Amino acid sequence: MKNHRSIIFKKSIPLIFLMIVVVSPLLLAQETDHVYLKSGSVIRGKIVEIELADHVKIEDMCGNIWYYKITDVEKITSEPFESGFSKDQEPLDFGAGFVNMTSIGCLAGSSHNSQVAPFSLLMVNGYRSSDGFFTGIGTGIEFFSTNYLPLFLDLRYDLFGTDVVPYVMAKGGYGLPLSSDRSEYDISYEYSGGFLFGTGIGLKIRTRNHFAWDIELLYRYQETSYKELYEWNNQEYEYTDIFNRIEIRLGFYID
Repeated sequence: MKNHRSIIFKKSIPLIFLMIVVVSPLLLAQETDHVYLKSGSVIRGKIVEIELADHVKIEDMCGNIWYYKITDVEKITSEPFESGFSKDQEPLDFGAGFVNMTSIGCLAGSSHNSQVAPFSLLMVNGYRSSDGFFTGIGTGIEFFSTNYLPLFLDLRYDLFGTDVVPYVMAKGGYGLPLSSDRSEYDISYEYSGGFLFGTGIGLKIRTRNHFAWDIELLYRYQETSYKELYEWNNQEYEYTDIFNRIEIRLGFYID
């Protein structure tokens, strides 16, 4: 039996901190220039040119440049821009109820691995309680040495927030091979399943009612194995691949 192990897990801690640094600006309001027009419209963005006696140019949040005569402008300010909702609006929040999460991802490895980044498509269905605990069952398809069907229990806990919510998670289960046994020349291959485990952090970003984007960064452990049977001398060899990887996932959350 041969075991193939990587040391990617040792790199997970700095990657987790990197993810927190990248997504943390989403939690903060940004200072944005505001041009208030006498017509009642408000243009938000960045002032690119201003002549107080004549005109003002502003680049809006989509990259468009707008030109206005000063006589049409009521006032120009710099103030926080709160991602599209006013202080009077109720947060969308994540409430109790049944949830579906679908995501794509890969198990990132080094260039020395036989499979650098196996791809996976997963779906999890479960229930989120009002205090932030989620329990679900997941399945999908993952591409290792052959195609595997994972079956796993998925547990999550929301840490804080309403529309942008970081969480911790863990999952565990078993992967079943989808490919049938095969033969090449005088060699037969028999595939078998293996245990899987994952733990890490995630971020849910609510963009509208009943929908949110979901980002995950995990440490992932996965076993896969197969046998080689040589008919000409009746010899049998068993191989086990063990993946210790960083798993990166992007998907959506529907409740």
